Amino acid sequence: MAHTTIPEGLLNSNFDGIMKANAHNMENMAHSYSTFLQRLGKLNAETMKFCAERWKEDLEVPAKIAQSKEPGEVAEVYADFYKKMFEDYSDQAYRVMDMVGELGWEYLPTTANGQADDKSAKAPAKKTQ
Repeated sequence: MAHTTIPEGLLNSNFDGIMKANAHNMENMAHSYSTFLQRLGKLNAETMKFCAERWKEDLEVPAKIAQSKEPGEVAEVYADFYKKMFEDYSDQAYRVMDMVGELGWEYLPTTANGQADDKSAKAPAKKTQ
């Protein structure tokens, strides 16, 4: 396999200038996104906590099945597991939706007309003639 070398300074030649020219913008962006990113971090932590708890419960099922003495007990283990799993995921969905609503969308950049700068923003209504 041939080894390709990149001439020294080729990648850095414009990057330093770009970073210096945009330092103020980068600082503003970091400040604007700070609250949003902190709340997003909490959302991620909540999701990881939920996954860990569910994983623990998932791993308990085989032990409960192994301790079952009759087919009816196995069916009960599965029924209880799926009922609890459904409840847990439903509760988690509500928690996540609440947290998404509190992320701090107001801190994200907006367009010149003050609308959120995202693809989900509504398009202006078309004029009818």
